[in-house]
Amino acid sequence: MNYLLDANILIHCIRKSISLPKNSFISIITVGELKSFALRNRWGYLKQSNLETLLKSFPILEIDGDLVDTYAIVDTFSQGLLINDPLPTGMSARNMGKNDIWIAATALYFDMELYTQDNDFDHLTHIGLKLNKSFI
Repeated sequence: MNYLLDANILIHCIRKSISLPKNSFISIITVGELKSFALRNRWGYLKQSNLETLLKSFPILEIDGDLVDTYAIVDTFSQGLLINDPLPTGMSARNMGKNDIWIAATALYFDMELYTQDNDFDHLTHIGLKLNKSFI
């Protein structure tokens, strides 16, 4: 099994020493989120250096044309508008952050388990997203 690491997991990894699965990957979207987080929070040289080292230790998955189709499915499903796969009874439509849609789409497209502490992905298990929120 391969794993996609969400930004919150990597931030936790920088703050505390935790081991992550060897078959882990990062979305290019997560790289942008992390660099933005570091700038907004005025990380110093040491933390930014640790971030760069961490980013170099995992393969980074880029966005390509095929992934765009999966993005459209995730976004449309979340809005409750996917005709062939409607939201389950009792589940309401939701607006996901665009970065979260890209991250979920990446995990689905590459058939990876998403390591996250974010509840915004929970509804996507209905369309096959594998989540792991218990490893920290």
